[in-house]
Amino acid sequence: MRYTTMVVTASIVALSTGCATSVQNGPKVRTLSIAEASAYERTLQARATPSHMLPDRKYVQPVNKREPCKLPTTVDQLERSNFRAFWDGQCKNGFAFGLGRDIAISDTHHQEEITIYSADGDNFRGPSVAYDFVNNMIHYVTRGEQYPAATWFREAISSDGENFQIVQSFGVTDEAGNNLYTEYSPLSPTRFFLNDSQNVVFKFTDNSAMPVVNASVANFAAEILDPTTKTSGGVAIIRYGTGEVRHVKLGGPSPEMVALPTEYFNHLSGKLKAVQVALAAGQIKLERAKQIEREYLHMACNGKHTIEGLDKATVTKICDWRNKFKPAYDKSLAKYTSEMEQLRKRAEVAEQQRLAQQQINVQQRQLQQQQSQQELQSFSNTLVQFGQQMQNAGQQSLNSVKLPSTQVDFGPVKPLGGGVVVTCMKVTDSSAYCRD
Repeated sequence: MRYTTMVVTASIVALSTGCATSVQNGPKVRTLSIAEASAYERTLQARATPSHMLPDRKYVQPVNKREPCKLPTTVDQLERSNFRAFWDGQCKNGFAFGLGRDIAISDTHHQEEITIYSADGDNFRGPSVAYDFVNNMIHYVTRGEQYPAATWFREAISSDGENFQIVQSFGVTDEAGNNLYTEYSPLSPTRFFLNDSQNVVFKFTDNSAMPVVNASVANFAAEILDPTTKTSGGVAIIRYGTGEVRHVKLGGPSPEMVALPTEYFNHLSGKLKAVQVALAAGQIKLERAKQIEREYLHMACNGKHTIEGLDKATVTKICDWRNKFKPAYDKSLAKYTSEMEQLRKRAEVAEQQRLAQQQINVQQRQLQQQQSQQELQSFSNTLVQFGQQMQNAGQQSLNSVKLPSTQVDFGPVKPLGGGVVVTCMKVTDSSAYCRD
């Protein structure tokens, strides 16, 4: 059921930083067909769907019960070294019955469960709260009418003295075994939403609660995982702190920027919406498991409760097991709170710088526009002046040029040797008209 650690899938990390480019405003990219966009999803769906059958029932006689009182157990527990079981509750018709506490201890494990058994020793339709004191986990379950339907909450704690982690998961499983859940931590701003249905895992990583120090870093990602290999494929959607979005096609030599068809984009959005709707409805159902925990602990933790065959420390371990983590949790929470506050301050400075730079960019554009207008006006004025100068110069040239005369009278020309007198008129510099 678990497909996440509190990090983004590796294939998305490579696309989560750097210059963000929106599909709408960035370079021209090809638009995928609905068939190409959904190809990876359809490949996963074509695999055989695992069946969800009730596990085989195994029973054990509780150490602390003298009358027949079959208590459900597992093959794994029966095979553990020095395994023994205790039932803090009633017995009826040879089975554990009603509200009680199932305690399973061996050399390698210590698990307990507050639950309600029916008359046939069945609790598949009842609520339960299971504790794993070796692996530091607690699991609340309210089961549905048909197996494996359930609403559940799980908390896992990891502490080695230096590092402390706590991861919480809350989800809903339907009759077909589809899981819709979220995973998060009070020590991290990142939250995962997962829709594990029909052999396909749709994973949504929401990091929007992280203060935006670098707007080019992704704050939301949607991807499709193979439930067997836990690797992503097909297509992915990434949103950045700037609000810009990338659609990416995976599976090739390198991720390809594409545009998803609206139909498939809406399909992915619907998968996220389904998780959110299921979780909202599951809150009420989970309350039943919390109720039986309160009721049992009220009895077992009153300082007087005993269980035959167990010492007081073991009997009361369920009452205060979380307390040993409190110092480490408080220290980690204080560190996380301080880091987030520092990030918020850095984000405020970054936002102020961004706004200041934005204002500078606006002023520079206005100045450039003003300079361009001034240069254009200056060029226009120059053209006008040049035209006027050319006109004036042309007029002056015309005035200074002496045009040839079309009629010049040379008067009569007398021949040197006497004879007829010829009168000539100059027509051009090189020709004349003469008559006697």
